[in-house]
Amino acid sequence: MASLFWGASPFDELADKATSELLPVGGSDIALNLEICDHIRSKSVTPLAAMRSIKRRVDHKNPNVQLLALELADTCTKNGGDTFLAQVASREFLDDLVSIAKQPNVNRDVKQKILRLVQSWARGMEGNSELKYVGETYKNLKSSGFDFPPESPRAGTATLFQTATAPTWTDSDRCMRCREPFTMTFRKHHCRNCGQTFCQSCSSYTARLDHFGINQEVRVCKDCHDKLTRKTGEATKKDGKKDGVGSKEWIKRERERADKDLERAIALSLAEAKSMGHAVDEGPVGARPAVLSKGYPPATVAPAANAEEDDPDLAAAIRASLEEYQAMNVPSAPSPMPERPSATESYFPQPPPPLPNYDLTDPETLTILDFSEAVENGANPRSIDELRDRADRLRPRLVRSLDDTERKEREYMFPFLRESEADCMRRNADRYAWKAG
Repeated sequence: MASLFWGASPFDELADKATSELLPVGGSDIALNLEICDHIRSKSVTPLAAMRSIKRRVDHKNPNVQLLALELADTCTKNGGDTFLAQVASREFLDDLVSIAKQPNVNRDVKQKILRLVQSWARGMEGNSELKYVGETYKNLKSSGFDFPPESPRAGTATLFQTATAPTWTDSDRCMRCREPFTMTFRKHHCRNCGQTFCQSCSSYTARLDHFGINQEVRVCKDCHDKLTRKTGEATKKDGKKDGVGSKEWIKRERERADKDLERAIALSLAEAKSMGHAVDEGPVGARPAVLSKGYPPATVAPAANAEEDDPDLAAAIRASLEEYQAMNVPSAPSPMPERPSATESYFPQPPPPLPNYDLTDPETLTILDFSEAVENGANPRSIDELRDRADRLRPRLVRSLDDTERKEREYMFPFLRESEADCMRRNADRYAWKAG
């Protein structure tokens, strides 16, 4: 419907040119067909739109156009990548080919071409569960009595359908290189070579991706740019030093952020303790009352003196209790007071529960350290490139580990610290109140 108002798309024009009625029989333009494949691989056109554009030419009334369109479909199937393979193996495309082959007045060459392509595709896509409809279509046609040509041992091998395509973009709330979080003003970008998420400064490079069929300069990240351009070892060493400075700044920012979170947790704990009505001592450590020695009663001399002045009978009862306690007290084995919290329990809360370990394995850590040492020492550029390739494969796992660690700190560690500090404050307040009483 959109073509009625805006005209044919650029890809439709290329498909019409590659399957023009003016081309001679069997005279398909291989260069133009491969250019169309590059458009599909680079994802400048969606695989669904590309399939429907070719299907439109397959449904043409001219047999020559149909043959050229089938040849174009076969070329794109072998050079367009997995995403286009899924569209060719769809019911929309295959059922259309079957309906053409079953027409009573279909051209014999067109029918044989369709049967040959279905046979070749079924053999090449055999074993792939996502493309199983091709094999089902081939079996149905064979059981219906269609005469297929003899199978060629070289036609339809699985390697013919393996083509490198532009990666699918990932999503992240942080830059996967500098680890800065994205905001409304600090936007995210994607590298066209690796598909990962970066900020503007970490992906402000451009390069041609001929291996993906992208013939113009597109956005790539710094690591992919260095890998594609193959810079000298001196430039790599210089950039490695800059990266070291950037990583130190990031570590400093993370430490400052952790300190602020800890201060906020302490403030929340103090506010919670005050809200419960406890007299929490916020002064210096030296100004706090001394911790009670184990096995001795609290000092209640002043309250006892006041009680003696008020009630002589109460004073006599207190003196009798003290004499009985001194008689029962054994200095060599002082009796503990389990009903009162000890100083160790008050100042040292129980440790948090152990968390799952998401650290890199020793060989993976060694790979990253070898790459870092090679960059700092200015090693052979070829060895640096090899180590970079090995370390770059660990980037997604390292990023996931960092994200999971930060999430666990937010969800488990900081609430546990706030709870532990609030409990510590409550115990100290109870002990001070008990001592004063």
